[in-house]
Amino acid sequence: LFVTPYCLGCASNIHFCTSNWPLVTLMRLLTLIVSALLLNIPIVTDAQERPNAAYQTNQFNTSVIFRQDVCERQRQYDSGEITHLAEALKGLELRTVSIISPYFNLSETGALDEEYPSLTAVLLDELARLGQFTWRNTYAVTTAPIADKSWTELLKWSVDTYDVSIDWWPKSLDRLSKGINFPGRWYDASIILVGKKSREKKTKFNFFSWLDPFRSEVWILILATIVGSGLTYCALEKIDVKTDRGELQNKPIETIFLAGLAFTTQFDFNPRTHPARLFTFSLSFWAMLMSATYTANLASFLVIKNTPKNTINDLEGAVQSGMRLCIWGTTVVNEVLDEAFPSKKDNFILKEREIEIFEGVLRGECDFAATTITSWETYKRDVKIDGVCDLEWVGRVFRNIHAGFGTKTDAGSRCTSLIKDVLELQLFKMREQGFIEEAWNEHYERTGTIHCESQLFNKEGEQDTGQMSIDNMLGIFILHYGFSFFAIISALFYRRYGDDLKRLNDYLGTRCTKLPNTEDTGNPIELHAPEGSLSRSTLSCDMEKLPGAAMDDGLVDMVRSMGEQIDAMNTMQQKLAVMLKDPPKPDIVPSPSSTATNSFNNSKIVCLKDQ
Repeated sequence: LFVTPYCLGCASNIHFCTSNWPLVTLMRLLTLIVSALLLNIPIVTDAQERPNAAYQTNQFNTSVIFRQDVCERQRQYDSGEITHLAEALKGLELRTVSIISPYFNLSETGALDEEYPSLTAVLLDELARLGQFTWRNTYAVTTAPIADKSWTELLKWSVDTYDVSIDWWPKSLDRLSKGINFPGRWYDASIILVGKKSREKKTKFNFFSWLDPFRSEVWILILATIVGSGLTYCALEKIDVKTDRGELQNKPIETIFLAGLAFTTQFDFNPRTHPARLFTFSLSFWAMLMSATYTANLASFLVIKNTPKNTINDLEGAVQSGMRLCIWGTTVVNEVLDEAFPSKKDNFILKEREIEIFEGVLRGECDFAATTITSWETYKRDVKIDGVCDLEWVGRVFRNIHAGFGTKTDAGSRCTSLIKDVLELQLFKMREQGFIEEAWNEHYERTGTIHCESQLFNKEGEQDTGQMSIDNMLGIFILHYGFSFFAIISALFYRRYGDDLKRLNDYLGTRCTKLPNTEDTGNPIELHAPEGSLSRSTLSCDMEKLPGAAMDDGLVDMVRSMGEQIDAMNTMQQKLAVMLKDPPKPDIVPSPSSTATNSFNNSKIVCLKDQ
């Protein structure tokens, strides 16, 4: 460009060249340098990595058409000159236009990345290898549709202008009616709902969480009922000593303890009278109902507490409930939802970029995002969008849609339908051989920055399995451990001071040393008792201290009956003395020094045989 004017000048005017020879010499040197540089530039390689400027044009420019005429190839295939459809594009330089997206991205230098050119470039390379055609020398790129234009309009223009439009174009009835073909499928554009995970706030430790199934006033009433029931049973024992086999008339603490055990459905009462049996039946029935109610309320409480507040099960339910949906504007998702829910358009928040629909959900601008399965699979691996794994797929698929490349329906003008048939055949083969799945896995591996499937995290970054945590259940464990510790301390105390307490009990109370054999010997029976008059209380022995024979129920009843008779006789004697105005005589039972005694195994029980 620089040398040509001077060369033309030299050819027409020799004087010009001779008078300006230094300038002409400089121009010749520059020509040599430029030529050497041009010889060392890898023109072919650069053309394969960068978009070809010869095929670049502005969006919606209808004055140029780069779509090729392949009707001759169609004729050869129809006549049998080309025997296999897979070879119909052999040697063709396919002219494509690719939409800049996460699946087709150029490097900072404006060329395809040599290590990993992008997902759609990988698919095109495999298609070119199988079909024996090329595309890297003749491809162009474009972006999202300009203002006031939809994605369907962009698709229509691109297939009219180029052989193939490279992007994930969802197949729809409207697009098919516009003369657009979709060779094969490699993208799942089924419409789904994505929302934030419904999480409860981090559970704080609560020692009394096991009390939550009942209100405090119910627990107070339960405690009062247990204490009252224990005292009631003790009173029944005082009224009739035959109420229980355990002789609990002077043991209120033990009866309260047994009533508490009954609340846990452990029944240890031994009633022997009808009133006692009636009372214990009522107590056990009450305990059964309370225990069942506690268990049911505890389960219900835990389920309700851990049930997500979000009850939306699918996209239709979200729309009918008036939820706000973020949607990528002018896409097939937008068109499908507008057609399905024309009266709910006011709840649709349209976004210019796909990534913005997920950002809107995270910011709370939208309740949910309506997107496609593959888009969700891509963006959920983006740490910028789902850095804390806080989004999830909600419910079932709203509508199944497949997507792939786009071509023009043309069977006669330029016969572009032949290109569609070849690509569809090769894509089907790639899908059957698992190549497309492997390509997706590689794409996710190279582009993903987070993997939420490996484990679930909550907002604090802790693993969330949905099970009850230690914060929920620690209180009841601590309570049990506390009682266990107290029981061990009590056992150690009794081990150290048990003998002293036993001697103190023997000193303060009365107990039977031994009972005689039950055989009728005809001899008077001697009783040994502490000094003082013998009364019914002096025969209320601790039956655990009796030998084996004394544990027989009949013998125990005999001793009780003897005490009752002696008490009655003492009372009659005292009343008789008052009536006769005579000072009361000593008890009819002689003192331990009485001579009318008979010893059995060195044991003495005081009484009068004849009386």
